[in-house]
Amino acid sequence: MVEKVRLVPETADSHPFARAAVKCDFAGNGYVEEEFFVYGKANLYDADENEKAHVIASDVPYVNRMLVRRPKDARRFSGNVVIELLNPTAHIDIDRIWVNSWRYFVRHGDIFVGIVSKPDVFDSLYTFDKERYAEINWPNPLPDREPPKDKMFAFNPQWENGLLWDIMTDTGRLLRRTDELNPIGAFVAARKSYLYMTGWSQCTGFINRYIRSFQAGDPALKGIFDGYLNAGGGAQLAPINSYASYPRRQIFDIGGRGIFGADVPFIALNTESENPMAYWAGDSDAPGDLFRSYQIPGSSHDEKNNLDDWYKDDPDLPPEGRQPYRGIEGEVNNYPYTYLFHTTFANLYRWVREGVPAQHMPYIEVERAFDPEKNDWVAHNVTDGFGNAAGGIRTAALDYPTARYYNWCHEPQKDGSLRENWLYGHADPFSPEMLAELYGSLDHYRELVEKATARD
Repeated sequence: MVEKVRLVPETADSHPFARAAVKCDFAGNGYVEEEFFVYGKANLYDADENEKAHVIASDVPYVNRMLVRRPKDARRFSGNVVIELLNPTAHIDIDRIWVNSWRYFVRHGDIFVGIVSKPDVFDSLYTFDKERYAEINWPNPLPDREPPKDKMFAFNPQWENGLLWDIMTDTGRLLRRTDELNPIGAFVAARKSYLYMTGWSQCTGFINRYIRSFQAGDPALKGIFDGYLNAGGGAQLAPINSYASYPRRQIFDIGGRGIFGADVPFIALNTESENPMAYWAGDSDAPGDLFRSYQIPGSSHDEKNNLDDWYKDDPDLPPEGRQPYRGIEGEVNNYPYTYLFHTTFANLYRWVREGVPAQHMPYIEVERAFDPEKNDWVAHNVTDGFGNAAGGIRTAALDYPTARYYNWCHEPQKDGSLRENWLYGHADPFSPEMLAELYGSLDHYRELVEKATARD
């Protein structure tokens, strides 16, 4: 339960980490960025063999960080409030959904709210500005538990990841209030509003867990969020608390199609890096299971726009956070998939607000075979005549390609070896001779692309 919300002002000497106001020209776009601390109490949970949650500690005090990006003029507010679980995988707050979608949000007058999703980022916040972020805390109320035997990410007994589920619920309830406690209360009081929970990569597991163990089947949580958008992730459940082992199995292994979606619209948007192992059950329009899987051929988890360009020369990041593409192959993957993020949000909004189901999209074509050496099933994307993935949501950039796009690269290490990075893609541009053979001239290529775009 939220007890207090405090504005943390920006000054000449102190500003929010991961701020977007300068990069996105908020002054010119009529937007405002504000940071708040949210003070509340959350329960800590464990799960039974059916993943149903039960309380193991009550009323744990927390202080969380909230970034609000909104229209300066309330009359521009669209009614859409997008809440992003800021990604913690690099131990800094990463607003990847914002990076891929901000132009659409700003153009349409949406409100964006980013919240810390895991205390792994606290050390980076303290290092960035100890005075500003000294209060941030998710304390561990049960430090004597046995550490997890199987973990994917670092274990830190000082904090407790499992407070997130009540923090998500608290955030949704807070943003629906119309009083002064809510930082956007005046906006949601002025017009009907819709809340969308979204997350990138690791954070998709948080959303899956929230739906599976909390939202599904609990009348008290019905209506907290109007829709969900997972991007760049698989079908795993995140551990329910810091001491729980990471459940490697996919959701489809633990029964039922209804766990992929929710009683509200749910879309999963994946790049080539995730599509072979994500959401195999397929689309659904069944009540209690409103789900779409959208898959983007040509794309990779990390690429030029959302990593190289966004963080280039960012003074808030440590030097290791500003490294450009280091792959030895070709150029960094620059497939323009931000437009498909825009389309996906537009489809989700319409599904939620008008009840018009999001259109079904073709999946990337995948071949699955049993690998006796791994004693497991493996999946590979089928490729077209140009070497790009076949199927999926295609654009003119794949209808009339100028490069072969890959979702991996090899990065040199200090010891002279090469590391396979299956998240950071590269591209091999076609030669001028091949481009001339395919398209003749730049004017003809432009004509082809314009026709394909108009058709789509």
